[in-house]
Amino acid sequence: MSMSNINFIFRYLKYFLQGQNRHDLQSPFMFQFYEEVFRYDKATPLQKQFEKLRKQLLKNPQIIKVRDFGAGFSGKIYKELSVHYITEHSSKPAKYARLLSRIVKYFNAESILEIGTSVGISALYQQSGNPNAKMITLEGCENTAEIAKASFNEFAEYNIELIEGEFDDTLEKALSKFTRLDYLFIDGNHKLEPTLKYFEQCLPYLHDKSVVIIDDINWSEGMMEAWEKLKNHPRVTVSIDLFMMGILFVNPDLSKESFNVRY
Repeated sequence: MSMSNINFIFRYLKYFLQGQNRHDLQSPFMFQFYEEVFRYDKATPLQKQFEKLRKQLLKNPQIIKVRDFGAGFSGKIYKELSVHYITEHSSKPAKYARLLSRIVKYFNAESILEIGTSVGISALYQQSGNPNAKMITLEGCENTAEIAKASFNEFAEYNIELIEGEFDDTLEKALSKFTRLDYLFIDGNHKLEPTLKYFEQCLPYLHDKSVVIIDDINWSEGMMEAWEKLKNHPRVTVSIDLFMMGILFVNPDLSKESFNVRY
């Protein structure tokens, strides 16, 4: 086992041992959020359909050329990967995808931006939290985007707009289509500087009731540092560490607090 894997396991054990549950939460805001969003996790009939789609993609041996603008290889070259591999390694597990959907529903988010589409599973889950919401998702690789578009076509009742291209080029274009953001999910280019940059770019569109999700906050040393910096950002009040992802709130009416919630 590599040293990086050992460190990851050690960090998870520390998180698990220090993690809070509903009985540890003294904040009224946090207790209610936990009760409504974290405590009950049951797949809806529609979400079961999403999982059928995931299973189909996991069985798909098709090889596509993937261009990655993230921590992998900077978008300058293509790698040949199967749809199965991409789905297995890049899609949020069902447990966390359902959580994203419940967060959207809880806050009745009407404007949703996802940075990092992959094959489109997480986008479908998030849109299901409010089918009437305006949702834009960004994907850097054009071939992966085609898989996502096919996924969206399976659920034509959803109007998810997918914008292809490098995030440095497409994020401003996406933001120009919103007057404000109720919900932001940053799940692409898992490096310190890009993560902080995307947050700052989106910050003018966030309001007191906005919620921001940062994926893979323990994926690397860089992402761990990014999470620490975001937790301490002057606009951020409440932060919630779920180990696999982090949740940020910018509501000035909330006290500055950080929670490690066992999930």
